[in-house]
Order: sequence, then C-alpha cells, then structure tokens
Amino acid sequence: MCIKHTKLIIIKILLYIGVIKIEFIKNYKLKQENGEYLLVIYLNNINTEFAYELDKIKENNNAKFIDQVQEYIKTQFPNLKIAICKVMLGSMLVTSFSIPNTQAFAATNESGINQSSFIDYKVQSGDSLWSISNKFNVSINEIKSVNNLTSDTIYIDQNLKIVSNNVYVVKSGDTLYKLSQTYNTTVDKIKKDNNLTSDNLYIGQKLIINQDNKSVDTTKYIVRKGDTLWKISQMFNVSVDSLKSINNLSSNTIYEGQTIYLKGKVEPKEPTITYETHKVQAGENTWSISIDYGIPMQELLDANNLTTSSQLSIGQELRVPVHNIPVKETMGSQYGEYLDWWSEALYLMAINDIAKITDVETGKTFMVKRTIGANHADCEPLTSNDTAIAKQVWGGYSWNTRAILVEVDGRKIAGSMTFMPHSVQYITDNNFEGHFDIHFLNSTRHKDGLVDENHQEKVRIAAGLK
Repeated sequence: MCIKHTKLIIIKILLYIGVIKIEFIKNYKLKQENGEYLLVIYLNNINTEFAYELDKIKENNNAKFIDQVQEYIKTQFPNLKIAICKVMLGSMLVTSFSIPNTQAFAATNESGINQSSFIDYKVQSGDSLWSISNKFNVSINEIKSVNNLTSDTIYIDQNLKIVSNNVYVVKSGDTLYKLSQTYNTTVDKIKKDNNLTSDNLYIGQKLIINQDNKSVDTTKYIVRKGDTLWKISQMFNVSVDSLKSINNLSSNTIYEGQTIYLKGKVEPKEPTITYETHKVQAGENTWSISIDYGIPMQELLDANNLTTSSQLSIGQELRVPVHNIPVKETMGSQYGEYLDWWSEALYLMAINDIAKITDVETGKTFMVKRTIGANHADCEPLTSNDTAIAKQVWGGYSWNTRAILVEVDGRKIAGSMTFMPHSVQYITDNNFEGHFDIHFLNSTRHKDGLVDENHQEKVRIAAGLK
C-alpha cells in the first residue's frame, strides 16, 4: 500500500469525522504485521493544539470517534484488516486505539472460501482492470490503490496484488473435480482462472474459484458475504442511489444471497393469491376440499366465513384461494430456493404431496410423502427402501438436523430434516412407525410455536447462504 493511498485514507477518515484539517498531517504509514494493518498518522510538530484535542479524545475514551473510524474503514475497505490506529507527534504517541471487529474481514467461511486473501495475479492478454475486478469481486479503485496505479492502464505479464473475496485454500483430499462439483463450475474454468497446466494440487495452494451462479452478469449480481451497496456500485459503475431505485430498496441494507439488479426497474416478485370457485360434491367436507387444493383448512373456512361446525350442501359454491409462488433465484444449481414456509413452501409441499429428498452432505436421495403438519411438514418415507436409505444417512433414527433439498413438482426447496419416528403415521408398509419433521425458512416447532435455530441453520446451508 503506497504512501499516497495511505494519505488518502487518513485524510478521508479524519475529514469524514470532522477532527482535523489537511494541513495538520505531515506523513502517513500503513504497516502490515501478521496479516493485520497498523495505521500510523504523523502530525506536524507545530500542531500542538490539535495534539491536545486528540489527547482529550484518548482521555475521554470517545467511543463515537473510534466507531466512526471503524465504520468508515469497514465501508470503504472491507477487505483490509486494519487492527490499530496510532497518531504520532514527532516521536511522541498522542493516542492509539484498536479497531474492533476486524477479524471477520479475514475469516474463512465453512465452504473454505477465504473472505480476505492477498494473491498475486499476472495480467493476461485481454485483461482490463474492469475484467479483473469482476473476476475477483473487488472494486477497480481497490486494485489501483493496493498496486499504486495512477491510471487504468495495465500491461501483459504485469504482477498485481489482489485482495480477493473468492480464494479457496486447498485442503487434504481436494481435487479439481471435487471443487468443480462443490462450487458449480468446471475443471477447465478453475484451471484457466489459475493458469494451471495440470490437475495436480497441493495443500495450502490458493485457487481462484468463480462459481457459475456468481459470475459477472450485465443485468444482475448475487450479494456475497461482506458486500455493501457501495462496493457493488464501484464494481459495476452504478451509483448507490440508482441501485436502490432499480431494486426498490428503502435503505442501504442488503443480505447475502440477495439478487441486486443493475439496470431497468424491478417489480417486486411476491406471492400472489387468486381465487377459484368450487361446487361442493357429495361426500366432500371442508377438510377434503382443502386437501384437494393444497391449502390449510382454516384458510378455506376464513375465505368463506365458515367455522369448523359449518355444514356444506351439495352444489354450494365455495371461494378457494389459489397461491401463486414465483420461482426465486438460487445461489447455484446445487442449492434450493430459500422459501418462507408460511407464504411459499407451505403451498408447494402440501399435504399428500410426494417429494424427492437429497441429503446435501452425502448426495443420497429417497422419497417421502407429507402426510400432515401445520407449523412444518410432517412426513413419512414412501417405502421401506426409502426408510433404509435415510437410516444410512442419519446412522439410524436421530433427532440430528441435516441440510436437505426438497424436490416437488419441479421445484427444489432448501430444507432441514430430522429422522426420528414419532406420533401418528399414515403409511403402514414403510418400516417406519410414525412421522419425521421437515423444516423450511421460518417454520416453527409444534410443541411451542417457536423457530428452531438448528433447523434454520441447515436451511441456510441448503440454500447456499452459509
């Protein structure tokens, strides 16, 4: 990191919080020690008044000052792990404070993708700062700053240092094929992105892995961990205000896995309800009709101002809600849609629906049927063979939660499942005495109506959000 860039950081930070004037600054340094950055500000010797003011900040432990510095660094340089800021007057330390909560900037997530790794990149034919910034999910300004570039001009074989968000550190047992399957890409793409001439890997090797679902798109972008609207705006040269307008955002808050559109105007894609008319037939009741239409019985009663004691007559016309659930984009073909149980998944996996279950970790599949359940889906293995496969996955009957994909009617939904038989059963020839639980986003337990965080964690894994 060059002195010029360091000066820019310090000036912006201190002017941003309204503490000093530019002429008070004499020199600046950004030192890297054990993967962390130490920010050092040197003041003009004649500026004793300002030194006194900063000393008062130190004495009073002005949390607001430190918080503002931390927030600005986090927003403008999310990939730099700045741990300590020191202010010097000559050889005298005026004040020093740590920048908390920076550990996350250099953490490795569960998938193995490192959230803040320096890598060396050699410029190839056809490269531009724009294409390199997209490849590494980093802003053009950050590349220029780290490499002390004063223009957008680069040349073939030039060595650039990149703070990358999509670097994978090879572990024991990894192969290119395994990584390509895990991250929804191809062996050839991994080799091309890393200039590899063979399939051999070694432990500790750093690889660029660009997942297909997260590759650059001229119309949309999938939010990654650590992203901000400002960072996305820098990557695609679109203002924050434009992004908010395009995506109907009322604040700067975004979340991992969210689709941010880069152009046009996005109309909200929310579930909608239409209504059909049903004429009551002989032998029907509100329960059987609700099952036929895949909705809770109470919803049918409410739509027709009925109660559980209401009697139906043959030929009576009922207003039946029909839920239209738009398809949500996923984090890749190996992940499921992240659908809310109460407004979405409940209607896609209705009572009596049959679904294919895929265990995310092992890839083993089996068939189930939803037989009952309101707060979540109570299901049973379809056959004894399905029971046997599930027992292999869980190692027997178990309350342990596992991330699963639920495929029903052509839709693949992120879910979480336990495999412990309990309570009532409807399928009697499947070698499973009772039913088991499948949870989705925001589904709850029957016993207390509360969300189970163990299940929700597995749902996020199945959706590719963890």
